[in-house]
Amino acid sequence: MVNKIQRIYTSAIEGAFEEMLHNTLSQINANALIKLSVFGKPADYNEYKQNLTTIDNVVKDIFGEQPPLTSYIAQKTSCGGVTVEATYIADCNATIKYHRNYRLITFDGCTELMTGGIVPRFDGGSTFEQSMDIFNGIAKLLSDNGFKPSDIYRQWNYIPGITVLNDGSQNYQEFNDARSIFYSTDNWSNGYPAATGIGTSTGGVMVELYAVKGNNITNMPIDNPLQIAAHNYSQQVLDGKVIEHLSERTTPKFERARLLGKTVLISGTAAIKGECSNYSTNAVEQAAETMEIMDRLTCKENIPVENNGSRYELLRVYVKRENDIPAVCDYMQSNYPTAQKHYLVADVCRPELLIEIEGIARI
Repeated sequence: MVNKIQRIYTSAIEGAFEEMLHNTLSQINANALIKLSVFGKPADYNEYKQNLTTIDNVVKDIFGEQPPLTSYIAQKTSCGGVTVEATYIADCNATIKYHRNYRLITFDGCTELMTGGIVPRFDGGSTFEQSMDIFNGIAKLLSDNGFKPSDIYRQWNYIPGITVLNDGSQNYQEFNDARSIFYSTDNWSNGYPAATGIGTSTGGVMVELYAVKGNNITNMPIDNPLQIAAHNYSQQVLDGKVIEHLSERTTPKFERARLLGKTVLISGTAAIKGECSNYSTNAVEQAAETMEIMDRLTCKENIPVENNGSRYELLRVYVKRENDIPAVCDYMQSNYPTAQKHYLVADVCRPELLIEIEGIARI
């Protein structure tokens, strides 16, 4: 796996989306830049589509004919403007092949596939229909480049109205069912990807993924002793009716984290112990429990290789209620001051949960 570095940039001005985007991207060093994740809240779906075009035009204007991969995530930022996560390739000897919405990166005997945001080929449709179309496209993308589904090691799943029920069918459950159908085409003996499933305000379902093939890297799942593996949840904690394609609701297919080389890729984590949620209405209490769970996940004793402990490099903090952000930010900065952090307004995968946090740590 090629080493990557993440940096967070925020618009220094207020104004129209294009102005804030241009201001943010102008702060970014183009050297070794491979991907941009753009966060901001559009007024509605039409504005989201317009902003997608704006992102494409501004990125090409600033970064030229081989621009970085991009994703546009419809989540309000804590600054109210535009925030961008920039991902850089840290290994200068890596070879990169450029394709429209993905890159193939070869380094030290491994080949890695990185995508931008993958969306359905059509507007509208149910969450299940959108998700199946996305996964059909992913299946072809992987196959065309010699990868298997089980080569995916990190996945982000963005779902508008994630906990909304439509005629008894929950959007998140529909996504999980589509993912389970796709994943059933392969053998996952080395565990599922690290993953995040999180809500967005608009824009349709979107998936990003990283996959890797090559035998010379450490690549293994990490369980959390404080939590039941999500793919082993009981039917009691899954919501929504069973869709006609299946005999029961399927579980979320992801691991709590994956270890790639010396990098710990931490899945979206919430205040869930065993498989039961923390029902506190205090967001800081949920944030503290979430970090207790994450600290246990990433502690020296829980990482399945010899190590001297780990440190957080980046924490992406999703907060359900915008007015909770100042208190959550104070807690996180007081207790985890050295990690890069940014805060986003987003619905979490269970209605009672107020916080979800994902991250990257190094051993």
